[in-house]
Amino acid sequence: MHITLDTKNFKQVLETVSRVSTKHLTLPVLQCVLLEAKDNILFVRGTNLEIGIEGSLKVTQEEPGIVAVPAQILLQTINLLTQTSITLSTEGDVLHIESKSSKTELKTVSADEFPSIPKQQGNPITIQGALFALGVKTAAFTASQSSIKPELGSVYIYQKKEHSLTFVATDSFRLMEKTVPQKNISLSDPILIPHKNALELARVAELTNGDITMYVSENQCALKVDDIYITSRLVTGTFPDYEQIIPKEYKTNVTLLTKDLAQALKKTNIFLNKFMQLTLTISGGTFTLSAQSGESGATTESIPASIEGEDLILNFNQRYIHEAVPHIADESIRLKCAGIGRPMVIENVHDRSLRYLVMPMNK
Repeated sequence: MHITLDTKNFKQVLETVSRVSTKHLTLPVLQCVLLEAKDNILFVRGTNLEIGIEGSLKVTQEEPGIVAVPAQILLQTINLLTQTSITLSTEGDVLHIESKSSKTELKTVSADEFPSIPKQQGNPITIQGALFALGVKTAAFTASQSSIKPELGSVYIYQKKEHSLTFVATDSFRLMEKTVPQKNISLSDPILIPHKNALELARVAELTNGDITMYVSENQCALKVDDIYITSRLVTGTFPDYEQIIPKEYKTNVTLLTKDLAQALKKTNIFLNKFMQLTLTISGGTFTLSAQSGESGATTESIPASIEGEDLILNFNQRYIHEAVPHIADESIRLKCAGIGRPMVIENVHDRSLRYLVMPMNK
């Protein structure tokens, strides 16, 4: 290999691709990115077997070639170069990186060991990348961190109604549903993407403000964004019929400003006990949040709110509520309480595209 390329463009592609490179005891080549130069194009590939990314950029090629290089060492090296262009060349098992002011030699790994990245065929689906990313990022934080039930560790994506996609995730203690507009989309079957993979897909989808292309097969989902191609395995399984656990009737509705809730949660966070117990008290037309710790003390925060329905005292894991607040874009939210021991649903007052359900604490 012997090529000359733009340093900035190479850095951008390398930063995107190298994110998926990972340490692997039995396959050390997964720590590498694969560099392949042919027809005046450099292809940069990375994979951890769960997800694969390929980026490409135009280069001036004197000699084609292919080589696998440790991703993080290469990225750190390129990030420190200040010249606008660099030359990459190989000699034996060494990659030479040269600019006007520096020369670096990197040990390489046999390219034959690098796994192939599957290319998806079939009907392309045009989607709006930024809205796809918004749906993923809004739902993914509620996915289970356990691998026992892969379907709960995934983001469930399906077409609930025309011209939209709905993103759902749950760890069985809480559930987030976010619907985003997608014009003229037709997703025939729902898909389950492992939540970490889904977040990588979202990062790539955000690289452009325009439309991107999605491919879905039986066990893979892929996005094509400009010169970046990313593919992820899909989870085989059945996502829970979550509509069954969403209450149909509510005893109490509380409407308040999102910023007031966020501020009160910051205060109660200081005084949480080891169970992270947050108490919501709705009584006499007043809404309060309280927390008590044997070590640090206690606090009660009253929030101006419009209240309809019965008085209630409910206990929740504060983290489950606190983590949802940054995803709420509306100025006002509504807490819909189904009663003691029943789930609470949080919705925007004006934008009805988001629905968040949280289960109460037993204690």
